[in-house]
Amino acid sequence: MAFLLVAAFVMADRLGYLSVIKSGFHKGFGGISRSTSNGLGNVKDFFAVLGTLAGLSRENAELNQRIDELSFETARLQSAKTENLALRRALNFKDSTDFQTIPAEVQAQDPTGFSQTVFLGKGEADGVTLGQAVAVSPGLLVGRITKTYKNTSEMTLVTDPTTTINAEVSDSGARGLVRGEHGISLTLDLVTQSEVIKPGDKIITSGLSGDFPRGLLLGEIIAIKSSSSELFQQAFVAPAADLRNIRFVFIVK
Repeated sequence: MAFLLVAAFVMADRLGYLSVIKSGFHKGFGGISRSTSNGLGNVKDFFAVLGTLAGLSRENAELNQRIDELSFETARLQSAKTENLALRRALNFKDSTDFQTIPAEVQAQDPTGFSQTVFLGKGEADGVTLGQAVAVSPGLLVGRITKTYKNTSEMTLVTDPTTTINAEVSDSGARGLVRGEHGISLTLDLVTQSEVIKPGDKIITSGLSGDFPRGLLLGEIIAIKSSSSELFQQAFVAPAADLRNIRFVFIVK
């Protein structure tokens, strides 16, 4: 029986009756094979893209880290450059001034300007005493010593409301009293009406009463308040020094 079936298939194949069946089989199987192959190719491409993206992400993270490191290094170098420049200016002032001074570095300061107290790195052991004037180059008065400790001291800025300084106008010689104005600016008061003062005039310490040595620059007049009914004129003065960014100072003996 089996022999007869095999013989029948052989004869049908020779006569071409099985070609239609073969063609259908090849088409169906070939389509399935190609679909499977295409699907595997797509999966392979997908994972290749994921690998590429992961590599790019790592490279991007490394580049960002390097940029942060370079930014930090640049900021550090710029800070050192600024500090060196401030130190050179301070040393030039020390060499050129006629005052006997004690150089000191600022240890702590309120950057907002709310507090009018600055802590310095020199104290009683260095010859610092109460009431001494404190200046920055080139001879700009910034405050006075109000507290002393063994190795440190406290300076109160000229803009503090409790500060009063005998002063004069450098051009006309008009004299008055400078006071701190709300921790922001200065006021020149008690200038007689007969004196001529104007915006742009420089205000220096007069040296009267021995509170500060004469000739330290306080600031510049920016506005004047005057009335014929008043005995004295009043002027508003912008401080000569940037009191929020003090690095090195000189305590005047």
